[in-house]
Amino acid sequence: MGARAVRGIADVAVDTIAIASERLILRPLRPDDEDDLLVYQSDPNVVRYIPWDVRTRDDVREALARAIAAPIRLVESGDHANLAIVERESGRVIGQSNLSIASKADRHGELGYVINPSYARRGFATEATRALLDFAFFNLNLHRVTARIDTRNVASAAVAAKLGMRREAEFIEDEFFKGEWSSSWIYAILRAEWIAMRDRYGPP
Repeated sequence: MGARAVRGIADVAVDTIAIASERLILRPLRPDDEDDLLVYQSDPNVVRYIPWDVRTRDDVREALARAIAAPIRLVESGDHANLAIVERESGRVIGQSNLSIASKADRHGELGYVINPSYARRGFATEATRALLDFAFFNLNLHRVTARIDTRNVASAAVAAKLGMRREAEFIEDEFFKGEWSSSWIYAILRAEWIAMRDRYGPP
């Protein structure tokens, strides 16, 4: 019998998606998220490793409008979704999760995350990213998911490691970032590895 054809990336409608975990919901951004986003997007320590600079309320409003206006698809290379991380108990946005299609042909996705410091060290980043990886592998049928992390951002790297992602590479001074050279770690996990871990520890 010949090898079974590998199905490509699933075309999932993500404009209305709600990815749920025990304490969180990941969903598309909404206009009324502005106040919650401003709290951490205006914090210099939070944006230190993020491409954009400290944002004013006007900056947040403009960025939020652009994010809402952009169609959310996760099918073609370059497609991306910027999702709010909402704490179920309070209904507040406590951070953001990002997922993009790095290569459609290779079924390769890339993720990122940011959490309001007031909610740090409570496992929210790990829980949100675990749910996002579940979505990436089971709903989108991705084969491989990676995270590119600034080597100075040890907290973010710890989240990736906790989720079973392996550090596959370190690029030395590979980017001139916010006025200085920065280095990057690449963390990765395969669908088969994620399924094995999920079978061992259970769903998010």
